[in-house]
Amino acid sequence: MDIYLHFSDQATEAIAFYETVFKTEPAQIMTFGQMPHDEEHPVDENIKNLVMNSNLKINDTNVMISDSPEGMAPPIVVGNNVALVFNAKTADEASNIFQQLATNGTILLPLEKTFWADLYGMVKDQYGVNWHINLY
Repeated sequence: MDIYLHFSDQATEAIAFYETVFKTEPAQIMTFGQMPHDEEHPVDENIKNLVMNSNLKINDTNVMISDSPEGMAPPIVVGNNVALVFNAKTADEASNIFQQLATNGTILLPLEKTFWADLYGMVKDQYGVNWHINLY
């Protein structure tokens, strides 16, 4: 299981802080400007340098960190900026877990293929816990 931290526009600053605090290797970082070009959904110049995804190892835990620009993600509210990440081993497992978490919950991003994963989706369960479901 991994942890995901979301920020409005402070991900780069937070990453540097956590690297220093926990004396980690430098995080692997991808910005919104590094996403594949999509004519139907161009990336706004104002967010190109924001962090789309990063991966920081703290002890043996993956701590993923990103910015959540307005219009591309739910608004950041202290308390919803932390998510648990489940890395499924099969598509069936990803679908089953996603659907169970969505029961009486809210689908934030449907489980579907992305350019970085075979399946990826975001769901808030009935208890208000945010989950990211991945299949790589």
